[in-house]
Amino acid sequence: MRFVIEQDNDGQFHWHLVGDDGAELAVSSVSFGSPEDARRAAADVRLHAGSASGAES
Repeated sequence: MRFVIEQDNDGQFHWHLVGDDGAELAVSSVSFGSPEDARRAAADVRLHAGSASGAES
């Protein structure tokens, strides 16, 4: 699994979490003004995802 930073048509950046099989597992819901900001947000997700609670129905 890895994070990929991509630029959209409006010049904004998003992180994408891509599985080992190439499937997109998650994408940032907000846009970032720079690739560095998107990388920082992805790093935050990576750091804190393990403490997320279980899925709700």
